[in-house]
Amino acid sequence: MMTFEQFFEAATGHAPYDYQRRLAGGDAGRPCESQLINVPTGLGKTAAVILAWLWNSIQNRNPKSEIRNAEWPRRLVYCLPMRTLGACGL
Repeated sequence: MMTFEQFFEAATGHAPYDYQRRLAGGDAGRPCESQLINVPTGLGKTAAVILAWLWNSIQNRNPKSEIRNAEWPRRLVYCLPMRTLGACGL
């Protein structure tokens, strides 16, 4: 099984920042719970959230783990800020 760092690098081509590892729970994963992310623009918040969800709900399937994948929702809803939608002409 690949590590979270390998998983992240395969998806993005870059090593994860420390906050991205912590958000995903590293190799062991983590329970699904609300998190506040206060990170400046351009430091990978979108990748952090989406890859943490993928890692914990799909990739990190370990039946012996204390963290069960059933705790993670099947769907991820991602909301974009209004200014992003306006810039796209929608």
